[in-house]
Amino acid sequence: MGIFDGFGHMALKVNDLEVSVDFYDRIGFPEMLRLLDAEGKPWIVYHRISEHLYLELLPGGDGDPAADQKRTGMNHFCLTVRNADEAEKRLADAGVKLSRPRKTVRGVDGNWGMWIEDPDGNRIEIQEMAPECIQFEAERNLADGAPPQVLTIY
Repeated sequence: MGIFDGFGHMALKVNDLEVSVDFYDRIGFPEMLRLLDAEGKPWIVYHRISEHLYLELLPGGDGDPAADQKRTGMNHFCLTVRNADEAEKRLADAGVKLSRPRKTVRGVDGNWGMWIEDPDGNRIEIQEMAPECIQFEAERNLADGAPPQVLTIY
């Protein structure tokens, strides 16, 4: 095992804290902790993604949307689901529209994927991982001591 045990949290600076809190609640990440500053104003709002994995929302964004996907920095984050059909339906029921619908065939990596955006324009990939996907194959190879895979897919 490496130095780190896992991924702990991701923090997003948001323009409208309550709008973002509502969005992440609606997609299934409940607010679990709110830290206030010395003036009693929200400083950080924690949402639970899964056991020991959290999303921190930080108020006070500059009003601009998230950076274009060609800009340096975070491009997107990915959330995995067991069933893409069910996830798509539950997102629609929660009033969350897809920014990029799911294709009728699996992606080049062998997975189903679709996309949403949060209120600040952060891109969120929703992915149903297939047992035979290239990521899982690469994990198995790495566990067997093989060097990193290099694939040409386009």
